[in-house]
Amino acid sequence: MFGSGTDPQWEPLAGRLPAGQFEIGKDGAGLLVVGFDGSGPSRNALAYAAGLARRDCAALLIAFVEALNTTPTWFYAGSPIIPDSAADLTEDLRDELRGAGVPWQFVSVRGDTARELETLASAYMADAIVVGRSRRSLWRGSVSARLAKRARRTLLIVP
Repeated sequence: MFGSGTDPQWEPLAGRLPAGQFEIGKDGAGLLVVGFDGSGPSRNALAYAAGLARRDCAALLIAFVEALNTTPTWFYAGSPIIPDSAADLTEDLRDELRGAGVPWQFVSVRGDTARELETLASAYMADAIVVGRSRRSLWRGSVSARLAKRARRTLLIVP
């Protein structure tokens, strides 16, 4: 049963899938979407996702979602000006992921956090979404709880 020989039936396929095709149910993750806002729980989620990606030879898509209802907005000549907190997070990410050996990309979007993370995961055909445990919002509930209700892929909630 556990001999030293190899069974050709269980050898990996040469060439894998053609470029651009998506495989459901493959071994390991290929891409993980990570919700990151610089908080302690989001840093824990990033560290967990980086370790998982390193072990699975996967990539990270790190997303900062700027909520429309909580960001202070100033108006100048009729157009909104929003402070660039995403630029501040980019430096933090470089420090956090230095030496991790994982390919990553950072994106910043605006909108409802749970909806935007699921939209990004769907658009990039990610295998999972990784978020930190979040505090409960008075109006909408926590991001992790809303994702658990709506996600169409694996969701990892890291304490």
